[in-house]
Amino acid sequence: MSAPFSRLANFKPISRLFRQVEQEMETVIGVLQPGYLGITEHKFSTEEVRRAQSAVEKAVENWKRNAYMEKCILIYEK
Repeated sequence: MSAPFSRLANFKPISRLFRQVEQEMETVIGVLQPGYLGITEHKFSTEEVRRAQSAVEKAVENWKRNAYMEKCILIYEK
């Protein structure tokens, strides 16, 4: 059984996909790991809070616009 898997590992696009998934999982694990207490007590400046709120507002606006466009496309295609 190991022979088919060894050939599969040599296939470049799949190998690249596995590496990408592995890196993404490492990122998720790193984010979810508990950190030092000092990190969780970080006080955000007003500028940091404003930028974060702005980013969230833009993301919501984009999401609403894309949802509206998809709905219009679906109605038009019928």
